[in-house]
Amino acid sequence: MATSPAKSTTSLIERAFLLLQLVAAADEPLGVRELGRRSGLPRSTVSRLAAQLVELGMLTRSGVGGLVSGPALGTLVPGGEAPPAALEDRLRPLLVECVQRFGESTALTVDTPTGALYLTNVLGPSAIQAPDPTGERLDFHLVAPGLALMTSWDAERLDTYTAAPLPAATPLTVTAAGPLQEVVRTSAAQGYAWADQALDLEVNGIAVLVPGADPAASISLYGPAYRLNPSDRPGLGDALRNLVGEQAPGLLGV
Repeated sequence: MATSPAKSTTSLIERAFLLLQLVAAADEPLGVRELGRRSGLPRSTVSRLAAQLVELGMLTRSGVGGLVSGPALGTLVPGGEAPPAALEDRLRPLLVECVQRFGESTALTVDTPTGALYLTNVLGPSAIQAPDPTGERLDFHLVAPGLALMTSWDAERLDTYTAAPLPAATPLTVTAAGPLQEVVRTSAAQGYAWADQALDLEVNGIAVLVPGADPAASISLYGPAYRLNPSDRPGLGDALRNLVGEQAPGLLGV
């Protein structure tokens, strides 16, 4: 017997509320895999519903990539206090401003124990774009935001990371401890980090730390190397650093 539209809709609503209840009751952010295990729903179903709930603001992605209660949940309880807006929600106006001012795609990335996590991005206006990195967790030395985040590390963490064998994604990836630490020191001194085709040939990135962000975060521009490179845009790093430094504290309330 075919499922009636009303019954199908009810089933979807029940599943969505089940996910909301599981996330709200959890003591830590929940990933799609764990939500599937706890709910008994197929992972594809959980992924689809979670994405819709994030768009609605009912759920949001934490700094470590899992799902937590979103600010829109507060609207379900009269007089209730909504959870604080997620980092990506608070900084989205700045990401949009970066795209408008610099003409390249912009991403927000946070520091996690297992890599640089791309929380969100805003695409630039050009028809020629680099791949969307949202949701990816990449080794710090491979991308500009990862290098920018490394400038906030203490000496012990930096030594530990650079001493380990590091993968090279392209012939231009810097993996040796000495040269990589020099890249980090230079980036810290100038306040921005360039990545020259370190992850993908013909793709460059430039990134700066977000002052006052918790967890540590970076805003970056990324795009084809032929139009995004330090030779053709020597003042870009200073301009990006100044813009983020001026606007981020107000958006974060620090």
